[in-house]
Order: sequence, then structure tokens, then C-alpha cells
Amino acid sequence: MQDGAPPHIATPLKQLLNMHFGYDRIISGHFPTAWPPRSPDLNPFNFRLWGYLKDVVYGGPIVNLAELKYRITQHIHNMTTKTLLSVVEHVVLRFQLVGENGDSILNIF
Repeated sequence: MQDGAPPHIATPLKQLLNMHFGYDRIISGHFPTAWPPRSPDLNPFNFRLWGYLKDVVYGGPIVNLAELKYRITQHIHNMTTKTLLSVVEHVVLRFQLVGENGDSILNIF
């Protein structure tokens, strides 16, 4: 999203997603399960964890999909307790902010 413009989704893409995942499993404003705009309270740790994984997984060139899956799996299995605690602490902080600020939380992230 840029400058507050809503995301656009083409019909062929919706059909492809539906074919692979099922209409009821897709979270989007264009499907039955809508994802609220600017809702960091609903996905607090995913970005932090995936950001870490991207840094370590994409450290070098990836030859094919099998190698990508292998690297992701290996790095998940090799995550340190310190990294996992950091992710959990971040989740707790985000939920505390949501609890303290209610709907206004959407304006601070």
C-alpha cells in the first residue's frame, strides 16, 4: 500500500489463490475473511520473525525451491532461545500496547 491507496487484486489472482488455498482460508479484503487495514495488532510477531529468517536464509544465492525450503527449515530448527525470547517479548509488548490504546493503536504503528 502506498499513500493510503487500497491494494488491488485481479480476478485471475483471486481464482489462483482460491484454487490453491480455498476461498475460506484466504485473509484479504477481497475474500470472506477480511483483513482489517493497518492492523499490526493481528500480526505482531510474523514480521519480526520473518525479517530475521530472511536475513539468514537469503545470505547467499538460492538455486531452487527445494534449497529455499531446506534453508528455512534448517534456520528455524537452529534458532536460539535468545531469538525466540525476543520474538515473544515483542509480541507481549504489542499486545500490551493494544490493550492500553484500544482502537487508537492503529494510528501509532
